[in-house]
Amino acid sequence: MNRLTLIGMPGSGKSAIGRVIATRLGWRFIDTDHCIEKRFGKKLQAVVDEVGTEEFARIEEETVLALPEEGPVVISTGGSVVYSDAAMQHLAAISTVVFLDVPLPRLHGRIARAAPRGIVGMGAGGLEELYRNRFELYHKYAHSIVLLQGENLQEAATRVLFQCGVS
Repeated sequence: MNRLTLIGMPGSGKSAIGRVIATRLGWRFIDTDHCIEKRFGKKLQAVVDEVGTEEFARIEEETVLALPEEGPVVISTGGSVVYSDAAMQHLAAISTVVFLDVPLPRLHGRIARAAPRGIVGMGAGGLEELYRNRFELYHKYAHSIVLLQGENLQEAATRVLFQCGVS
C-alpha cells in the first residue's frame, strides 16, 4: 500500500518522522492537527480550549473521515484519534497504520520542550495515565508497531519504512 498513517502519543515524533518519510518517498504529507489548526485559524490548544474535548473529538473524527482516499501519502494524526473507532477504521481501510511506540520517560522530555500543546484527555493523572489509557488502543488499531528508543529522525524513518516493507 502506498499510504502510511502514523499514530502514537504526543511527542512520539509522528509529524517529524512523517515529514522525513514523505520527503524520502516523494509522497504528500498530511498532519491532521495542522488541518484542524488551519480550519480554525488558531493553534490546536486554543481550539481544544474553545470547543472542549468532546467537540474536539468530533472535529478530529470529521477531519480524518474527510481525508482523501487516493494517492501516495503519509498521514500524521493527533494522539487522541484512537478514541474514534470510525476514524481508525477509515485509516485502516485507506492506509497501513503504524504505532510509533516511544517509552514514557522519553515522552516526558519531548512534551516538556514542546509545551504548551493541545493534548486531549490529559487529566490529573498526567502523561502516565494518558499513556495507560491509550496504549491498548494504539495496539488494537496498528498494523505495525515500531519501538523507538532514541533514534534520530532519519534512523526512525528508516526503521518505520523497513518494518512496513516500504521502499
